[in-house]
Amino acid sequence: MSLPDQLESTFSPEEIQFIVENEPIRIFPRITTRKTKRPLPTGGGNNESVRWKLITTNDYNVNNMVAMQSTEVTLWLALLLKQQNKCSIVAPSWLTLKELDRSIQYEKTHADRFCPVPWNWLVLAQVLFKRAPEHFHDPVHELRAKVQDLREVRQLKVLRGLRHLNESHLQLDNLSLLEINELRPFIVNVMDKLRQLHVAKGTMEDEEEG
Repeated sequence: MSLPDQLESTFSPEEIQFIVENEPIRIFPRITTRKTKRPLPTGGGNNESVRWKLITTNDYNVNNMVAMQSTEVTLWLALLLKQQNKCSIVAPSWLTLKELDRSIQYEKTHADRFCPVPWNWLVLAQVLFKRAPEHFHDPVHELRAKVQDLREVRQLKVLRGLRHLNESHLQLDNLSLLEINELRPFIVNVMDKLRQLHVAKGTMEDEEEG
């Protein structure tokens, strides 16, 4: 079965979230997985902490966690541990009211470039707002509003920048995967049309010179 034209040139929302959930995030675990040896209360023998085996090579810290000592694990594992009340997720430093205000001001001040936010900022914010809202210091409804403001001002700048689109180059530094994914079908189509016009123009010029 063939895919719809749009999905042939873009990622689906589920695919983007899957990619983002394999990225690292910092947590404070409430459990210890590091191998430790402690005498049992009755004396003799050793008591070892829990160890896990996962079908992945990304979570190199999964068996090296100590309760209340921060560490990094992949986002999907952090969400699983949080669901089981075994960790607290540390909100990224850029996902605060103060930092979002700073990013919005940057976007408004610099008309020709985008502020350097993480490549996964939109999806990561959406996932954490939904799955771990209690782990933010700032009110989540205010953070949602700021993220939406930042997204809208960046979208407006993208639309303005498309006026400078040509058949070979478009500068999109610091756009996230989701933002590029939304633009890609339109941009690819327009650049193909511009390239065809450029080739046609060159052919006509050659014929006139001939």
